[in-house]
Amino acid sequence: MTCALNDTQLALLHTHLVVPLAIGDILYGDLLLTDDVQYELHEALSEIDPDSALLAIAVGAKHIAQALKDNSPIAAALSIECDKILDDYGPDWLSNYHQGPVDEDKLYSTLQNIPEDLESLADLMDTICLGLQDAEDPICKLCDILSIQARAHMEIADFILTELAYEDGESLAGSYSAHIVPDKADNIILFPVHRVRQ
Repeated sequence: MTCALNDTQLALLHTHLVVPLAIGDILYGDLLLTDDVQYELHEALSEIDPDSALLAIAVGAKHIAQALKDNSPIAAALSIECDKILDDYGPDWLSNYHQGPVDEDKLYSTLQNIPEDLESLADLMDTICLGLQDAEDPICKLCDILSIQARAHMEIADFILTELAYEDGESLAGSYSAHIVPDKADNIILFPVHRVRQ
């Protein structure tokens, strides 16, 4: 399986999501994975919505899978999972980035799968890190960052989905509003807007 998104769409995801560009520079360029860079990656991922984070993590993990393709049997599984996520979410995310029309039923159905997809990515990256057996390996550190953020956003997405459940006949459209996440009172998650916060 290969990603069905074209080169232009993939480039737009890199540009809009930012984190995959940094991961590419770390793996293929001259950006060093210092403590400051690790902090910035965590911060950038923590400040975006779960659907945006899912795509950012998937595009970044795709780089990791490519870098490990000759050395890790799990890399192929990670690449396939990333392609699936990009195909499932990428086109709609790019459309909604420009505040295009949103099909409410389709969006709710898509949101229901986000926690599971985040967990799947986290599990695969944890497995890759264990296989490397070197906690100081930059790839292992990147996997750790992406895994931590994937699990954090999985919990946020679960909370939002609970809040969006139908109650007393309320329509789904009426449910869509800002939701404050427990223990993250300063982090407001907005759906269905898919803009990466600056």
